[in-house]
Amino acid sequence: MGKVILKIKVLPHDVTQDPKTLAEKIKDFLGKKGTIYRMEIQPLAFGLNVIMVTLIIPEEEGTSKLEENFKQFTDAEMSIIEVSRMPDV
Repeated sequence: MGKVILKIKVLPHDVTQDPKTLAEKIKDFLGKKGTIYRMEIQPLAFGLNVIMVTLIIPEEEGTSKLEENFKQFTDAEMSIIEVSRMPDV
């Protein structure tokens, strides 16, 4: 089967969280779920940064199980904002 590309938005709970420290925690958490292709820290508003993650997972796993696992990550809120199928090469 193929692979799925997910774009995940990670929103910290408040502006006091260090985005680089949070990014390391995200790598540890999501790295066990799939392959992290890209991670970017982007300014959102009023000193708050959002972390955008591009994650590649096997197609057969789907997104439901991953979204359920997001609840275990207590340092920030995660949500999938885009799903696309990786072309077979």
